[in-house]
Amino acid sequence: MSGSCEVDISHAVGKFYSKSEFNNIMAVLEKQNSEMVAVHLMQSYCLSSLLCVYETWSLTNSRAHSANVALNNSFRRIFNCCLKLLLYYCRTLPNVLAVDQRRILFYKKLKRHSSVLLRVLAIICYREILFVATKYNIQCLDISIGNIKNCIWKSFSDSVI
Repeated sequence: MSGSCEVDISHAVGKFYSKSEFNNIMAVLEKQNSEMVAVHLMQSYCLSSLLCVYETWSLTNSRAHSANVALNNSFRRIFNCCLKLLLYYCRTLPNVLAVDQRRILFYKKLKRHSSVLLRVLAIICYREILFVATKYNIQCLDISIGNIKNCIWKSFSDSVI
């Protein structure tokens, strides 16, 4: 950790693949050939645990890539084909975009929190979060949660189509 606020995701990636999560889901569902059920369960249980704390920590590009590889591999295993279009048709953001979305939404929660300390923390993080938001053409963080999600989805869908 060497004094930085970077997070080691190896445990989260390992948990993503563990018997209690993705591999277990696939073992049960492979016999039934139900891809969309597998996607829903993977998003609900595995992906949420993989992304659960990323909105509060910094990720290096290589660590973000590791999380993305886990998601990509799960879609390849479920559908046995190309990934980016699958993510699009399953309405699933790539991990890098999902992490950015979660960080922006977490910031919005901090900004409106009853704790003065958390609101001060939000003020301190404002520029970093605004920098993340501008990647998705979000110029102001006072827009609705729905608009934030739509901007990030549009950025992804524009890259697919």
